Amino acid sequence: MVVVTDDAVSASGLGPSAEAPVDCPSVTFAYLVQVSLDGSRWVADRTEPSGGFEHSPGTAVQVACEVLGRRFVQLRADEDVRWRDVWFRADVWSLDPSTGSAQAGQPGSPGVPLAGWALSGRHLQSRGIAPDAVEVRTPAQVRREVGR
Repeated sequence: MVVVTDDAVSASGLGPSAEAPVDCPSVTFAYLVQVSLDGSRWVADRTEPSGGFEHSPGTAVQVACEVLGRRFVQLRADEDVRWRDVWFRADVWSLDPSTGSAQAGQPGSPGVPLAGWALSGRHLQSRGIAPDAVEVRTPAQVRREVGR
């Protein structure tokens, strides 16, 4: 089961991917949702909280898909359809010290130390730490997934 915290919004009916093993320990992930008008320049999605933390036994790719799925559920209820021609992107970083990009803070590795930092997606991105997963949806894909 996925546990959503911080400024992430959970949606009923959106559980963990069937591919995520039930007996795997949960990993903490940071994520950042961004939008683009043409797929080349990305900015934080200001219409909703653009980032947060997620605890999941799944992979970074699965978390990125779940984050975008929740965002698209929100868009279904949105009366303002300015999002119809917008690209969406979710960047996800594993904050588990034994895996993922957040281990960049380990001795001998460039990056941000794990202790004493709020490792938000925005912070990790500003430090140049590459995400563990990136999922992008074109406007046509967004319209199809939102169902409008």
